[in-house]
Amino acid sequence: MTTATATSAATTDAYRERVLRDTAGIALPDLDGRVDGEPLFRSASPEGLLTFTVRGAQLPTAYLDDVYRFRLAQYLKRGWLNEGLAAAADLDAEPYDAHALQDQHTLVVEEETGRLRGYGTLARTRSPDRTLLGDDAHLPFVVERDYGLRLADELGAATPADRVWEGKRLMRDHAMDRSQAAVSVPWWVYRGWAEGCLRALAEDGAAIVGDGKPNGAILQLSLLGFHARTLDVPARAADPADLFAPMWDQQQRSYPFVLTDRSALRPTLTHLDAILASGESGSVAARLTAFQEARA
Repeated sequence: MTTATATSAATTDAYRERVLRDTAGIALPDLDGRVDGEPLFRSASPEGLLTFTVRGAQLPTAYLDDVYRFRLAQYLKRGWLNEGLAAAADLDAEPYDAHALQDQHTLVVEEETGRLRGYGTLARTRSPDRTLLGDDAHLPFVVERDYGLRLADELGAATPADRVWEGKRLMRDHAMDRSQAAVSVPWWVYRGWAEGCLRALAEDGAAIVGDGKPNGAILQLSLLGFHARTLDVPARAADPADLFAPMWDQQQRSYPFVLTDRSALRPTLTHLDAILASGESGSVAARLTAFQEARA
């Protein structure tokens, strides 16, 4: 949990203006040449977008810094950040540590400019090596902390913590103008992110966890071919000292979920590849729904 001491309204306003100005147009040029080794996923779109999924260690330090600057700015734009706390800490990026080097980061950039337009992450456990979910040494995932969950109860106490990954921060650049590229960015984020999930789920007992809204992210993840199990657990009251407390102040409730693969993920992602490569306008969700119904 990131905490700080609140500051004055004038200082907060100045802070917001500065951060949004300094983060406008974040670009990661020449990703093809700057990624160290083979990406977990790479694809180009007809709209001139490039999608990469990489481990944080595969990115130059300056690029990883920019990823976390993007994350902070996007939450600031959406009102999901306590601006007073962020201003008091004088944050210019979301704080991160060495664990981010092992997390997977999905980046959607404009091929011509390198501008970062979409992002998602798959975070590995922060627990020590060889820790089981039921061990006292297990460090809770964010979803466990926020909902008072024990994943040991849901997935089994003997499940290795490093076989569980947490999906977070799937988003499109809030500043994108209306266009076909803007429509496709979230699906490209899902596509690259899901490739990392597919590889993670190849291990016995593996699962992806996170939280989302039933008619939003959870529905879309089901359309991608995941088996999504929603847990009917209320979120804990937001800690006012939490940097991200405003994120919980939304009308529609979010629920924790567990994602697994029951052999529908790869066929659906292959179909999604064809949809995205076509460059055709129209609802991706509707076409995925039709595909799922045809396979049922």
